[in-house]
Amino acid sequence: MEKKFEFDSSGIEILKTTSASADLQIDLVEEGNVVAYVEVDSNDYVPEAERSGKKLTIRFQKGTNINIPFIKNLFDGGADVNNIRLLVPRSIQELDVNNASGDISITDFDLRGLKINNVSGDVKIENCSMNEFNFSTVSGDLTFVASNYRRGKFGSVSGDLNIKGLPPMERDTSVSTVSGDAIISYSDEPRFDATISSVSGDVSSDVGLVKVDKKHYRSGNGEPQEYLKMSSVSGDLIINAKYRGTPAKEVKVETAPKVSEERRSDRATVEENLQDQETKKILLLFKEGKLTKEYAVEMLGILGYSEKEIEEMLEVDEELKKLKDSVDVVMTEEDAESEESSEEPEAPEKPKST
Repeated sequence: MEKKFEFDSSGIEILKTTSASADLQIDLVEEGNVVAYVEVDSNDYVPEAERSGKKLTIRFQKGTNINIPFIKNLFDGGADVNNIRLLVPRSIQELDVNNASGDISITDFDLRGLKINNVSGDVKIENCSMNEFNFSTVSGDLTFVASNYRRGKFGSVSGDLNIKGLPPMERDTSVSTVSGDAIISYSDEPRFDATISSVSGDVSSDVGLVKVDKKHYRSGNGEPQEYLKMSSVSGDLIINAKYRGTPAKEVKVETAPKVSEERRSDRATVEENLQDQETKKILLLFKEGKLTKEYAVEMLGILGYSEKEIEEMLEVDEELKKLKDSVDVVMTEEDAESEESSEEPEAPEKPKST
């Protein structure tokens, strides 16, 4: 049977849902309260709702009347919830969706943040935009289509991640899998700064990638718009710019100037982190005079730096070294002069009597 539940949503900006094995469909409505249509096998079933400030939490999973979550999950005596259709008003700015084994479908939202945790069900995000997107799954697949974000994090163990139709723009993307494949399809040639690595999976791209060093790549002409990080253990990593499907939505919630400032700060942090501990150690030893320039050049070359980058790094360190040496010389001379001036003149020897 299908039951309808309505939840007072006045003043609510954040909606969190939890369910066990039900399929969940979340649709946008222009106004009103959050409404749930639940397919359930018991006439006595009622979901639990809790309101705290601007946050509303709805628990759809099976449960008893024992008000201890851990015991409630272990000794479940409630009804079987099979399907949930959730109508969410536009006034909701953040969604936090948690599910165990059911499928999830979310369509047509413009959000400040969207977070999804799923274990084994498949997830489809369509025609949505958000500033923050955070997705994690164990074995379920993700289809992210005609949707967009400013900062996105995608994580999977064995599920595949398929991100379709991203327009080139300022954004941060982090994609990691263990054995699942990850595919990012751009609607046009992207300009990104990327760290891409896989232990045993294949890495392929129809985008012109220029290798900067070990796992560091750049794509496109001009200043990078996007920072992209992709990693896997055995899953394949694929990047292409040939998507011709429905275009992704613009990100509307956050104003562009704020994003631009944050993005510049993020890019500076990324560039700083690209110089790993081995590089810093070599430069430190060179600055301290424990490595010759020739040896430092050779070691930095092994790490994958270009001749120009090595020259620039060593040039800065040589200038600092010269400055330090000159300061040390001046200090030494000043110390010597100070010591001489502080010494009292020796008294003349008395003439010996004969």
